[in-house]
Amino acid sequence: MNDIPVNSLPKGDSELKVIPLGHLTPYDFRKPHRHGYFEFFLFEKGGGKHFIDFVEHAIPDHSVHIVFPQQVHQVNRTPESTGFIILCSRNVMNLLGKFFFPQLLQNNYTAPSLSFGKKEFTQLLQNVLCLQEELRSDTMLSYNMAQNYMSIFLTHCIRHRAEVLQDEAPEFNYSRHDWEVYKVFIDLLEQNFMDKAQVSFYAASLAVTPKVLNNSIRKVSGKTAVELLQERSLLEAQRLLLNGEESIKEIAYKLGFQNNSYFTRFFVKHTGHTPSAFKQLWEEKYNS
Repeated sequence: MNDIPVNSLPKGDSELKVIPLGHLTPYDFRKPHRHGYFEFFLFEKGGGKHFIDFVEHAIPDHSVHIVFPQQVHQVNRTPESTGFIILCSRNVMNLLGKFFFPQLLQNNYTAPSLSFGKKEFTQLLQNVLCLQEELRSDTMLSYNMAQNYMSIFLTHCIRHRAEVLQDEAPEFNYSRHDWEVYKVFIDLLEQNFMDKAQVSFYAASLAVTPKVLNNSIRKVSGKTAVELLQERSLLEAQRLLLNGEESIKEIAYKLGFQNNSYFTRFFVKHTGHTPSAFKQLWEEKYNS
């Protein structure tokens, strides 16, 4: 399989936009690809399946699928499916404040697919149509209104997931400092995870102790720095295996594993498959 493409918002295009589900794209959404921005799929009428970072999700009626920047996904929807896609840049998500990004980040990998009742989805869809209408007007007030509608949409998604899982509404027991440490850590992690697997490196880069770093990260994400490092390495291993241009030995070396055997044990522990079996499994799924 060839290199997995990363699609960006067109230069000069809006950083927040709403398009119909059937909108023509310059890439083939039926093949594995990535984006440099967030995508929120609203399926009014469903049908088919959606692969998001090597997890298969059905596409039911009245559902929302959330795809983060750089996630590998492939949409195999039926021709009868209808709805909309919200495209949202990282900049816009950051402008919306600390409430949304960590909550979506915590929940996205366990529940990127949300199923709504018809009444609740109709309300959600009406909000998105208002968002779309505000974006058609090129004024600052309209753009501010659009951001408000986007905030309402995200709040609906977060609240719905909490209700489905019978959780209480998210409680934010972290400080602004915790959030800033977490944000910088995630940026550093993305830039350095292949070469720097030690928590001490990230703590030193942030001028905090490893204990303070772990406490801040756990408060925001519910996970430790080591867990996030391992998750990111595993995800990259899966993407590189799907890419198919490097051998398993080369991938292990690239990700900083001491040897191929250690990498295979790590991979089996977290996925239940050997690297070669995982590669074959997902190539068959994507090509089916």
